[in-house]
Amino acid sequence: MSFLRILLIAAAFIFIGILPVHAKDMIVKEPPKSLSKYYPPESKQPKWIQQMHKMSTHFGGIFVNLKEKDYENVDVHADKLVEEYKKTSEMVPEWEDYFDIKAVEAFAAAAKTHDIAKAGKESGGLGKTCGKCHAEQEISVWAKFHWPSFHKIKVTDPISEKEVEFDDYMGSISTSFKGVTVNFGEGQYGRAAKALKVFKSRYMELKSTCSKCHATQDVKRFYVGQDADTSFAGLSQELNSEKPNPEKFWKNIGLLGKTGCKHCHLVHRTNSFIQKVWEQ
Repeated sequence: MSFLRILLIAAAFIFIGILPVHAKDMIVKEPPKSLSKYYPPESKQPKWIQQMHKMSTHFGGIFVNLKEKDYENVDVHADKLVEEYKKTSEMVPEWEDYFDIKAVEAFAAAAKTHDIAKAGKESGGLGKTCGKCHAEQEISVWAKFHWPSFHKIKVTDPISEKEVEFDDYMGSISTSFKGVTVNFGEGQYGRAAKALKVFKSRYMELKSTCSKCHATQDVKRFYVGQDADTSFAGLSQELNSEKPNPEKFWKNIGLLGKTGCKHCHLVHRTNSFIQKVWEQ
């Protein structure tokens, strides 16, 4: 095995944490309840992901030190990898079959020969155990424990002045939006202008809602920022003109839809859908 290939294998584990897997291998199902005790609120620290980082660091440490011929630290990382791997294998009983103690011990033994080719060869068996678990569980774990749930967010509707569920508020925004576009399509420009005020008020309220997770001003304004301001100004100008220009109207609708609604949905909706199924 070439030195370059060995380094590539090591890099895959260090930076990705798994060997390559195919999309067809991915399964999205709710993680076992026993994993919850290693994440907030049951645990102050996200202990499970911390274990992943420990193992990845020790695995990477072996190859870093083999390359540098620091064999004393190669042995230290090899022993610590076995220790943390065994500890992790006992944390979630439902996942014990993902772990192969013989594979990690064989890799550690190969690393202690201080032969980087042998270590690279033995890393494959260990990497497969990690890759299988990640292919089947990683997306689910991130969706459940690393993405805040929209379904716990309450929003005060600026129109009704009532506190509503986030999903219901999204429905209200959608209804308000259709009030603008449907009326414009029918040539009812006065009604469309009136609906625009309601839609804008509800849409721009998201600046406050987003701040429940996004604390910095730049991030908070990412979907409700300059493009939204430009779009609403353009829409208002057209609807209040003597003869609205359909091309300009729909251009501004597209700007808002693509840079606001769609971009936010692309980032957040998939995890929200997954979480909603599990919370039902």
